[in-house]
Order: sequence, then C-alpha cells, then structure tokens
Amino acid sequence: MQTQSTDSRVRLLAIIPMGIAINLAIGLTVSALKLPIFLDSIGTVLFTILCGWRIGATVGVLSFLVGGIANPLLPYFVFTQFTIAWVAGLSASRGGFKSVPRVILTGIIIGYAAAIVSAPVIAAVFGGVTNSGESIITAFLIKTGDNIWQAVVTTKVWTEPLDKTLQCLAAFFIAKSLPKTLLGRLETSKSLIRQNGLL
Repeated sequence: MQTQSTDSRVRLLAIIPMGIAINLAIGLTVSALKLPIFLDSIGTVLFTILCGWRIGATVGVLSFLVGGIANPLLPYFVFTQFTIAWVAGLSASRGGFKSVPRVILTGIIIGYAAAIVSAPVIAAVFGGVTNSGESIITAFLIKTGDNIWQAVVTTKVWTEPLDKTLQCLAAFFIAKSLPKTLLGRLETSKSLIRQNGLL
C-alpha cells in the first residue's frame, strides 16, 4: 500500500514539468503576439482538474517563476496562479468541469477572481502598463479620462473572464481527450476526475 502511494506521488511530481511546459509555450507565444488575453494558465487548470488544486498551484507558480527568465513580469503574478488553481479546484470538487455550460461558468468565476488579485499589482507596481496586449485597452481608457485604477479594473473585468473561460474550455477538452487508462493512474484525484465525468 505504501509503495503504491509512493508511486502515485512520484507520478504526480513527474507530470508537473508537462504543465509548466503547456503554460509557458502557449503563454509566452500569446504574450509575444500582444493579444489582449493571456492563455498562460491552461496547464494550471488542466492539472488542477486531473491532480487536485495543490498540483495545479505548483504548476502555475513554478511556471511563472521559471517564465520570469523570459518575461520578468511573470513572477509578480504567482499569487494569481495560486488563486486560479484554488478556485478551479473548488469548482472541480463540485462538478464544475462536468459539462460545457459549467466550464463556462467556472471560467467566468475564475476570471473575476484573477482580476481581483492581479489588478492591484498592475496598477500599483506597473502603473497600469505591462507588456501584455491588454495594456493597449488600459492606455486607451486612461486617455479617455479614467484614472489608472479605473482603467485597470475596467480592463480586467472585460478581459479576464473571457481569457479564463477560453483556458478552462481548452483544459476541459484536453482532459476529455485523454485515455481512460491514463486518467485511472492518477489515484490521488480519482474522485475529482469521476465527479467531472472524465473517468
């Protein structure tokens, strides 16, 4: 029994680099294209669904720490990744990834949670402007009369729910496409996987 539990933990730790690679490959590409979305948390959400929020949070936080080498702004948002994993895990424990409508609702909720956590960092630390595409929207709002806080919050309220919904849908469809035999090996999160109709 102990060997089986140890094997399961080793297996979970071994897949963390996969989640990090997903986050960085997609996120850095989108960032380079200056799109007003991020798509840098698909791995975080995916591995939260499959392995629980702690593994998801580990994937997200490590992604942004490692990604800081290419994009120095990322480490400032590690708590946002933690929040995404926590809210996604809470939703998954209630069947929030069982159907497309539920996934969309989960994405919207995660989006608002991420906005609440990241908006103060953008406004207070970066003066409302980062190297992301959404800063174009923020700059436009400032030019039309909003102050920095109003512009950042308004931008986040519009962009984050869309971004996180797209990421949750991507994670959901990836999870649905995985072989049942692979899902069955993730012993520590079988309850989450079954609760969301994946196994």
